Amino acid sequence: MRAVSSLALALIAACGPADPEVDGAVALTLELDAAVATVDERFLSVAVDSSQLVGLEFWNPDASSDTEWVPVEPYDFGREQLRTLAAELAPAWLRIGGTQADVVWYDLSDDPDTEPPEGAEGVLTRTELDGLCAFAADMGFTMMFTLNAGPSVRGEDGEWIGDNSAELIEYAVETGCPIEVWELANEPNAFILHYPDGYEPEQYGADMGTLAALRDALHPTARVAGPCVAWWPDAGEFLPFTEEALAAGGEHFDLVTWHYYPQQSERCPAATVPATPEAMQQPEHLDEVLTWAAEVEAATAAHAPGAEIWLGETGNAQCGGQPGVSDRFASSFWWLDQLGLLATRGEQMVARQTLSGADYGIIDDQDLEPRPDYWASLLWRRLMGTRVLAVDSPDSALRVYAHCHPDGGGELSLLALNIDPERTLWVQPGALEAEALEVWVVTAEGLEAGEVQLNGAPLALLDAAVPSTPGVEADHFVLPPRSYGFARLSGVGAGACP
Repeated sequence: MRAVSSLALALIAACGPADPEVDGAVALTLELDAAVATVDERFLSVAVDSSQLVGLEFWNPDASSDTEWVPVEPYDFGREQLRTLAAELAPAWLRIGGTQADVVWYDLSDDPDTEPPEGAEGVLTRTELDGLCAFAADMGFTMMFTLNAGPSVRGEDGEWIGDNSAELIEYAVETGCPIEVWELANEPNAFILHYPDGYEPEQYGADMGTLAALRDALHPTARVAGPCVAWWPDAGEFLPFTEEALAAGGEHFDLVTWHYYPQQSERCPAATVPATPEAMQQPEHLDEVLTWAAEVEAATAAHAPGAEIWLGETGNAQCGGQPGVSDRFASSFWWLDQLGLLATRGEQMVARQTLSGADYGIIDDQDLEPRPDYWASLLWRRLMGTRVLAVDSPDSALRVYAHCHPDGGGELSLLALNIDPERTLWVQPGALEAEALEVWVVTAEGLEAGEVQLNGAPLALLDAAVPSTPGVEADHFVLPPRSYGFARLSGVGAGACP
């Protein structure tokens, strides 16, 4: 035994009946005495796109259409089933942002002008903002709001003019709207794709100083965030921005935000990693987020060492998600694995695009039925606490993460993902000398399935209510091929889990 407890989990790959005594076990080491990271209780968070909030254009439901965007109605936060599902994910951050955040004008007057000024395309009125704020407060969400930094609020020299944003901030403070973070611009490294003048990182750094001063004057308890740069699969920052923006204004950043999608849908004009059900079953694809996270973390350490790091926008596939992939069981492996990886690194928030909407939403926006990733999110919320423990697996097909259970008391939660298409894996908890083991094993008929089973029973709403999802007491933690599961281990003496 080392000074820090190192306990072996015996995992047996086999094709026949489970036998914890057979040879061929793969030993995992788990550090029980100290946490490697602690994350915010709102670590798993969600997003509603600015296009949805205001009712602009959002991704075409027909992904094969030549028309990428179609008009949508303003988001209806009053839908009862939406509220029932969302409330189960609290506490969480609700991020408002997206590409069209930078074409939204704010008019919170009694008689708003529905025609925005030149350079803007939509107007956020009091009606929409009040509905958003009431929803967040009722659900137990706090908000990060992405402010317009597009052409309608830029000066002759390209500088950000914060007057219109000041009206929004003042109104939010006066009404008690639970916005606690103000973010400047959405993916400024991609501005050149939308606006001819683009956005220079040095100017962005200076503009963050303007936002910080505005915050100090109007909402001193809030934090400011940026640069929310987009990182592409395989390509990373296709236009370098983060390092230079932080170098120019790093002292103004309370939070460093970044965006990442691991693959692209057929809606995207170009794809470095086309979305397929199998793509995110490959360890090299799952691990890629670590490469870009390390770059963001290094730039932050160099130029904004006091800032927290948030993955402020992520989804299964860029450009609205891929039908038959992002809304299916296949997506849950990527989603849970990315949460596990970034929690281990100590990043403090991951915002899922979207709560509902397009193919990457965790809730179907039309019938408000939970998709597989909703159930994955719900189980994470209920079983994975804020203290993260180190665990190591030499088997690349078995992805394992360990957290203290939210109830504390020395209890341990494991998340295990079996991405092997053929092997069944058994966890031998006896090596941990656990007093009790409960398991939650999630399976489906295939990666393209839209429905999942929990411990063999269909996961579904029960009389329009979210079920309680109890675990099953077991002797072994059995993971069939291409399944994932959680385990709660009691009485293991985890010193890191008071």
